[in-house]
Amino acid sequence: MAIYSNPMTAKTRHRLWGILFIGFLLWSPNGGATAQEASNNNDCITVFENGKLNWSTGQVSAVGKASPRGNREGANESVPGSARADASRNIIDILRQIKIKNTVTVDQYAAQNDIILAGIEKTARDAVITEQYYSSALDVEIRIKTSIYGGFLQLVLPDDIRQISRINTEITAATAQEQKKQMGEIPYTGLIIDARGLELEPILYPTIVSEQGNDIYSSLFISREFAVQYGVCTYVCSMDAALRGERIGSHPLVFKGLRKSGNENASIVISLADTKLIEKATERHLFLKECRVIIVKGP
Repeated sequence: MAIYSNPMTAKTRHRLWGILFIGFLLWSPNGGATAQEASNNNDCITVFENGKLNWSTGQVSAVGKASPRGNREGANESVPGSARADASRNIIDILRQIKIKNTVTVDQYAAQNDIILAGIEKTARDAVITEQYYSSALDVEIRIKTSIYGGFLQLVLPDDIRQISRINTEITAATAQEQKKQMGEIPYTGLIIDARGLELEPILYPTIVSEQGNDIYSSLFISREFAVQYGVCTYVCSMDAALRGERIGSHPLVFKGLRKSGNENASIVISLADTKLIEKATERHLFLKECRVIIVKGP
């Protein structure tokens, strides 16, 4: 005698399939992408309604959700696609909220530029799925991530950040390093700005000025090649993390940010003594050009 007298319907098969994944099932197409999503306690993170931006790694992640409820029978297969589309919309929303300068968001900068808007949408389309969950009710939640480095920064960094000649800076830096070695000194390899206590909000294009208002770190010193690839700087939330950062090398200058300037772009101001010190370091032309700068943000 047959145990089952009725063939299993498509709806029943879907339901049983969902039950096998009671709780959550993690699907990671990138072999270990979940571990990559975990952030360090010292990372500086901005949390949005449906995702986050990690300023220490340049990673942007967003969540998308979809449910088969209300769909016609047999449409369950389309739920993951709907969740992916929702995640893409959310990551576009996050990218558009990022501030380039204190008073300019990506959305404002791109408002009249269809090329930038199309590039932002492509950044979202190229995002990879890092997590995909299914509930017993066949609801789907997807997390995707992408990076602000590369194509996105190429689109949104101001045009005044241009390419700096390799030859001039390399010759200057090599000469300065050789002179220091002959004098028994160690060349500086990067710059750390301690901005704790300044209530600094991370932006894509921070600048540093002297007390007299002269540029210490701005488009005059930054080469676009490095700004696009690595960001104008990295933000971390502890001095220990900054000192361990490979970005600034083994012998960085460490300056305390005195305050934010009063202008609308709110540059970080450093002291006269620190200004004189960095101006004497000829090798600064190399490490500033290469964006070897870390800003320590904190309470």
